[in-house]
Amino acid sequence: ALVVRGGRNVTVDRARFAHLGGAGAVLEAGTKDSSVTRSSFTDLSSGALYVGDTEPRPAPALAGERNTVARNTIRHTGVEYTDAVGIWAGYEAGLTVDHNTLDHLPYSGISVGWGWNQPEARHSVLRDNAITHNRITHVMEVARAQHDGGAVYTQGAQPGTVVSGNYLNRSGHGNTERDGNGIYLDEQSSHILVEKNVVTRVGYKWVSNWADYGIENTVRGNWTDTRAPALGGRGSVMTGNHTGLDALPAAALRTAATAGAHRAPAEVLRRDLARHGTPGQSSTDGPATAALATDGDITTDTRTLSAPGSWWRVDLGRPRRIGQIEIWNDASMTTADFDVITDTGTVHVEGGALRPTVIDLKARTRHVTVKLTGTGRVGLSQVLVHP
Repeated sequence: ALVVRGGRNVTVDRARFAHLGGAGAVLEAGTKDSSVTRSSFTDLSSGALYVGDTEPRPAPALAGERNTVARNTIRHTGVEYTDAVGIWAGYEAGLTVDHNTLDHLPYSGISVGWGWNQPEARHSVLRDNAITHNRITHVMEVARAQHDGGAVYTQGAQPGTVVSGNYLNRSGHGNTERDGNGIYLDEQSSHILVEKNVVTRVGYKWVSNWADYGIENTVRGNWTDTRAPALGGRGSVMTGNHTGLDALPAAALRTAATAGAHRAPAEVLRRDLARHGTPGQSSTDGPATAALATDGDITTDTRTLSAPGSWWRVDLGRPRRIGQIEIWNDASMTTADFDVITDTGTVHVEGGALRPTVIDLKARTRHVTVKLTGTGRVGLSQVLVHP
């Protein structure tokens, strides 16, 4: 709807972009010192905001520099072009993406950087970008069938870039496979600081830095309800993170409440009784022990051998009142056509378990069992039992 090419000191403020067949606003071709603020974007066929270009080392006049995207509200974009992200930025320097609210998007929420595995991405104009205090919820929506993304996504070496103070909730939640990251430092993402973010209810990793050539990233002081593998790449460090939480501490709640264009509370996490119980299973396939389904980590799996009526069970130690059970399928989506059995009844699930399948019930039980109704394996990433 709006394209700025080579702009200087352009301000877009309190605008409304709605019911459009393409993208909302584009700042490109060397636009500098310009901003899109306090605007709303809803029901767009493509993404809301695009900033910058895909040339790693442009001429100075064509370099995107010191632009700002702040306090905007972005909902239900990418309606037809579901591979569009909410806010996309290419090779930018000094970009600020701050206090935006993004909700119900088919793919990634905010994406900054470019380059994939191209050598040019190691030494580009990318640097000193800030992705701060944004609220990103319900992205990587399952029904839209997009994969391999995250609430915040980066590419390329970008020294001085910070991802901080964001509230990221329900990325790829309820998926049919292991997908949907919180903060995704993809490909050659390097020299990035990730700190003091709240990341909850994601379908896969709360932070992903998988590539050997994504180097010297630092992840510290974040809060999350799951765990993640160590960072890849030379010189990358994870320190002081609060992982596997089933309740957010006060500092995390304050961070979540003040993120986004308007104040809003975080989703309340539910206490998990299973992690304090004693797990067991009918058989074990290799090192995949039953405890891997109660370790607070949705990236690790347990699996039984294939047999009629294979089962996994947790003993809660004594009868407990429970209100909800979450069944997280493993990486291969192994578990299908099964019963969830408590001491007072059985709920049958037809077809494969999701990540997660959620069962609401009111029961008093000491044991929770996941048992196949036929022959096969039980493979689980996590079973959560909530009071």
